[in-house]
Amino acid sequence: MAAVLIGPVYPSENAAPIFAKRIETVQKEGMQPMADAIPHAAVGKKASPLAKAFIRELLLGQDPAGYCSNCRVIINAKPPNYSKINIPVLILAGEEDKSAPLDGCKKMFEEMGTNEKKLEIMQGIGHWHCLEAFEEVSSLIESFYNEIQ
Repeated sequence: MAAVLIGPVYPSENAAPIFAKRIETVQKEGMQPMADAIPHAAVGKKASPLAKAFIRELLLGQDPAGYCSNCRVIINAKPPNYSKINIPVLILAGEEDKSAPLDGCKKMFEEMGTNEKKLEIMQGIGHWHCLEAFEEVSSLIESFYNEIQ
């Protein structure tokens, strides 16, 4: 057993105002404002126009209530006891990720109790790792799998 965390959000009170604003916007205007902003604001410099368009479509297809519910989970989340993790863990962090900032990923990594852990910082990548750099994500996961075998 092992875990791969892709752009994990470290629970923080600093995130609450950002996600509260998203909830307010979505409740008033639906997903359109998120679809207009996020494909440009939440990706890194390596994101292709195709990836941005796909992110836009994913957001437009998202149920507003479900999106708001996810935002509430992030707002109310508390850090778990990362020191009790005892399985191999790979964290993929986007160097330019604003939703799951690199500092939070590093903090999570340092708090993990497992000796088999790896933090990969993906250069030029924002929060949509799998869409921005699917081949790199795949390669990093495969390498980690081979290391822990």
